[in-house]
Amino acid sequence: MRIALEKGLWESDFLLKEILPKGEVSHNLNERGEVLIFASRAHSFNEILSIVEKLKPRIIICLSDELIVEDLQQFNQLGNYCDLFLRQYHHPQYTYTSNTIHIPLGCTNGCKVFNESKVLNWSFLGEIKNDRQEMLNEFHKISKNFVGRSAPKDLMCKIYSKSIFVPCGRGNSSLDCFRLYEASMNGAIPVVVGSKEEIECTFMYEENPPWVFAETWGEAVKKCQSMLEYGMNNTSILNWWENRIQKIKSKVLEVL
Repeated sequence: MRIALEKGLWESDFLLKEILPKGEVSHNLNERGEVLIFASRAHSFNEILSIVEKLKPRIIICLSDELIVEDLQQFNQLGNYCDLFLRQYHHPQYTYTSNTIHIPLGCTNGCKVFNESKVLNWSFLGEIKNDRQEMLNEFHKISKNFVGRSAPKDLMCKIYSKSIFVPCGRGNSSLDCFRLYEASMNGAIPVVVGSKEEIECTFMYEENPPWVFAETWGEAVKKCQSMLEYGMNNTSILNWWENRIQKIKSKVLEVL
């Protein structure tokens, strides 16, 4: 199997190791392959359509479409030119083909899976933006924590693996962000805050992840405190992640 993969994608490791079977990888999108992977915001629709019509890939994976204001809905038409169309973010304003599967953002390159003892009640590593300062202010009511800005991916994942909860503030625009899945695959429970409507819409294809959802950070902290009081078992988060990935892999193998 041949894979045409755009060079420099944050999700390359995740897609190649977790979603796709092993194959010969080319970073030339114009080279024929059964799978075409690209970032939508880096190309015009006509450019990608021309490649698709010429090479006829069986699977197309469309990435990097977080910002609804960029209005990249046109790329969804590519589902009409392949057997299986995989994409990330869900936007209610968009129309999707029947062969579209929404995939989790997964993990950024360099992330690993660890199985550490839970010695932290919560941790957060990342930049402070949007609602994240309020998030930290509330979560500091819970002791035994680790907070940092940036860290190597393997260290970040090891810290998540030692944590029971990982609060996940809004990304650049969407509630959906890599931290949710990087925490989940390391057995930490993501905590997400937003309106009920936005949460249901954003994660409608994630198959009921066992995360903590709340409408305010104050409410989220109370939920976490209650869960800590009655004891925690993080097995369900690992089971959910394994099942979520396995279903996507099965669909991919059906096509290939």
